[in-house]
Order: sequence, then C-alpha cells, then structure tokens
Amino acid sequence: MNGEEFLPGFLLSLAMGGLLGAIYDGFRILYILLEGGKRQRFLFDVLFMCAASVLTFIAALAAEKGQLRFYMIAGEGIGMCLWAMTFGELTIWAAGVLRSLLRAFKKLLRRMFFPIIRFFRKKMCELVKKRRCKSKNKCSNRKKSLETDGESSV
Repeated sequence: MNGEEFLPGFLLSLAMGGLLGAIYDGFRILYILLEGGKRQRFLFDVLFMCAASVLTFIAALAAEKGQLRFYMIAGEGIGMCLWAMTFGELTIWAAGVLRSLLRAFKKLLRRMFFPIIRFFRKKMCELVKKRRCKSKNKCSNRKKSLETDGESSV
C-alpha cells in the first residue's frame, strides 16, 4: 500500500472521528440538560455505539472497499480526541450555561404561576368541600324506615 491509497482513507477516518466526537457531545449535552441517571447514561452510550459502528462501517466501505484497517480506527480515535480537546470543551461549557439558564427560567415560571395555581387549587378545594357537605346532608336527612330494630311489620 502506498501513500496515495493511505492518505485519503486516513483523512476520511479523521473526519469521521470528528463527526463521532460531535455526536457524542450531542448525547452528552442531552444527558446534562435532562439531568438523567445511570439508566439514561447507559441508553445514550448504547445509542452512540450503534451510531459509531454504522459510521465506521460506512467509512470503511468508502475508503477500503469494506476492509477495516488499523489506521482507520486510529484516525477515528485521533479525530475524536481532537474534537474533545477543542470543540468538546466549548460544547460542555455551553451546555452548562444552557442548563443554568433553563433552571433560572423554570424557577421564574414557578414564581410567576405558583400563586395562580395555588389560588385555583384553593378554590377547587372549597368547591369540593361544599359539595361533600351537601351530599352528607342529603345522606343524613333520609327518611327512616317504618321497621324498627329489624322487626318486620307483617
């Protein structure tokens, strides 16, 4: 194999590595914003591995007619590392800023709408209490049976 065959495949695998780094950061941003647990992290990692395997297969088809070479895997790894050290740091910082903005917005919405919700909840509770009292009065004011203490009038 000479350099003419090696270089295009290696450059393609570097680009795929950068793309895989971007995809991983997308999943990581979702994980940060959704504030998920271990199960959600596992799901995102499985989805990333599926996407990575499909993209690696496509890159291998394009560069080496379906044969996976070591330099392609190395190129993807280098591309992912370059992404993580450059744009990855920026995306994580942006995700942290976005998460704090979303938390502040959620807090603001709670402050604005909580008194309104509390007012309507109080009114609904009052209506339910009145309705229950009326139904209790109906139940307690029923006419008594002519039969007394289980004795039959027949």
